[in-house]
Amino acid sequence: MILSIVVVGALMMSSPTTDQAKRIERLENKLMAPCCYSQNIHDHMSQEAAEMRDEVMEMVEAGESEQDIITYYRTKYGERILAMPDGKTGEVAYTVPVTIALLALLALFAAIFHSARNRNQNARFNNAIPHKPELEERIAKIRRELGDRGL
Repeated sequence: MILSIVVVGALMMSSPTTDQAKRIERLENKLMAPCCYSQNIHDHMSQEAAEMRDEVMEMVEAGESEQDIITYYRTKYGERILAMPDGKTGEVAYTVPVTIALLALLALFAAIFHSARNRNQNARFNNAIPHKPELEERIAKIRRELGDRGL
């Protein structure tokens, strides 16, 4: 009984201030759970995520800056620990797929335009052939002559 009162008292004395709680939550949303990298530590329910939440809270309460805490985890786990990569890695991680998607759309539009242009040119070519009555008469005469010979 006395032990539980001491634990509750210690927890109440070590509860973070409102500013610290906001910093803790921001950091928990910026860091991925290292067990599977599928969710940030704020939402993930693994033992590793719980340990990281405790570490983050201790570091914030000890007065470490958000950047120092992020640098600590980046050094420990690598860039993958960040929910949103920083710097050039982040730029590459987000601009390369977007650029590829835009280039694919551009290629698709070019293919559609090229196909439509070819259809229009073929139609113009087919319409450009003269349909003269003399030509049709000569063709009919040749067919009759060939038909008479049994060819």
